[in-house]
Amino acid sequence: MGISAMPDTSANIILKSTSAASKVPRTGVTRYYDFDIARGTLSPDGYEKEGMLVNGQFPGPPIEACLGDMITVNVHNSIQNPEEGAAIHWHGLSQYATQSQDGVPGISQCPIAPGDNFTYTFQADKYGSSWWHSHYSASYADGVVGAIIIHGPEQIPYDVDVGPILLGDYYHDNYYDLVEMVVGNNSDFNVYVPSSNNSLINGLNSYNCSKASNKTVPCDSNAPMSTFRFEKGKVHRLRLMNVGAAALVHFSIDNHAFQVIANDFVPLVPYQAEYITLGVGQRTDVLVNASGDADGAYWMRSTISLNCSAAETLYGKAVILYDQADDDAIPTSAISEVAAAADQKSFLCQNDPLTDTVPLVPQPAAAEADITTTLEIDLLTNSTGHHIWIMNNRTQIIDYSEPVLPLVHNGTDPNTLPPIWNVYDYDGKKDTTVRIILNNKYQSAHPMHIHGHDFQVLAEGPGYFDGTLTNLDNPLRRDTHMLRRYGHLVIQFTLDNPGVWNYHCHIAWHSSAGFNLLFAERKGEVAGANLLGMGEVRDGCRAWNDWTSKHLVDQVDSGI
Repeated sequence: MGISAMPDTSANIILKSTSAASKVPRTGVTRYYDFDIARGTLSPDGYEKEGMLVNGQFPGPPIEACLGDMITVNVHNSIQNPEEGAAIHWHGLSQYATQSQDGVPGISQCPIAPGDNFTYTFQADKYGSSWWHSHYSASYADGVVGAIIIHGPEQIPYDVDVGPILLGDYYHDNYYDLVEMVVGNNSDFNVYVPSSNNSLINGLNSYNCSKASNKTVPCDSNAPMSTFRFEKGKVHRLRLMNVGAAALVHFSIDNHAFQVIANDFVPLVPYQAEYITLGVGQRTDVLVNASGDADGAYWMRSTISLNCSAAETLYGKAVILYDQADDDAIPTSAISEVAAAADQKSFLCQNDPLTDTVPLVPQPAAAEADITTTLEIDLLTNSTGHHIWIMNNRTQIIDYSEPVLPLVHNGTDPNTLPPIWNVYDYDGKKDTTVRIILNNKYQSAHPMHIHGHDFQVLAEGPGYFDGTLTNLDNPLRRDTHMLRRYGHLVIQFTLDNPGVWNYHCHIAWHSSAGFNLLFAERKGEVAGANLLGMGEVRDGCRAWNDWTSKHLVDQVDSGI
């Protein structure tokens, strides 16, 4: 990695900073980036398609900073043929005091108009591994993704930072066509639940072109895989992140085990694992002892769980070569029995047990919450035959031209907003606790992601929630957690970050079909507040509304 980790002298301060409102010292350093989003040809697995590139790259450029730095990213929308809006979300960062920089159109801003730009400025207020991605409809599935690495205190020493390892499913169709299938009125399950075509590791994998449905598209079955070098006897840090659109993946390395040290941006009491489960949006940092042969070659695997996801190609592979291995060595290693078992049909589409994932810095949970919201989740085919996700019989469609944060900032009562925006009014003080209970009536599992916060996971399991909580002394904290099929998930957080935030399923197709809710947090402290960037947000809305006065916005989904 290009930037050194922060000195351990800051650990006592920073490791205790567990909420959005915790003060993160400013370093006085600003990291500057320029992103240009444009259409281009993608062929990461040998099959050519039109997608979206950032600075001509897929995956896009990584962002790297130290804890406490400011990050400034100037994003230019060069998308043409056809033109469409853009916005970038900085996944997992709390945006405390920079609420307008969260990058969600219809919530924190209007979309960036074609030909226009928007400059995001925010603090690296957490440390560890994450990613950035488009939040305009499901367009990130066309390639608008990249890693975020924020260096901070290290609780366990290691020798080599391998850097980000981006995992995820990959589709040969463009995102808009897929969204139309998902939210359309076709009754064929295989249409409104689309299958991915491949599983990528750092944007690469091979593909069997004989499987391609369109044989006229250029395709090379010998596309390269990603390659990593290990130094024998040294400890390597891998920063794993699922940046796909829908699939839950299991990550493993043949003949190697992992020491898990963090989930999302939260350091954990280390524990051992032979494979790592990652729903969309989740990150896990692991340490690997390079104990293999000095001239060894081993498979790195990212396997789509067929029980949890629809996929044509399940197996993403990359090559690990040790110091003395030839550059063209091909592994002959085999997956472990434990990792292979996780990929079987009986797997329950869930994260590791809550008893295993214990935060390094304890933070007890309140046994009783001040506000409780209970939601029943289901997939509904409405009267016109279209498929929508509902939460207590409510779905969501946002209005790109009327983002909610500027409205609340202007003094609009969130309770007066259109019901289709699905806005909850969470009012209180900075220590007010909110508990959200999700009961899943449907057969799909969901990686549930919150903006502006981490949450505590108080319970998860099969069936509807029966009131039993897990480990109130120090429950797991993270920003994305799996809600298992026909199961429940109970999260809790404090109202320590006034703003307007969303909580949604991070499967792109579910989010497109309305599986989102918004909450206005401490509205009285948002109205009229001196929020960074609100002037540029309003300028951006004027540019967007000017563009839409001359062009049709073909919004067929929720917009998020």
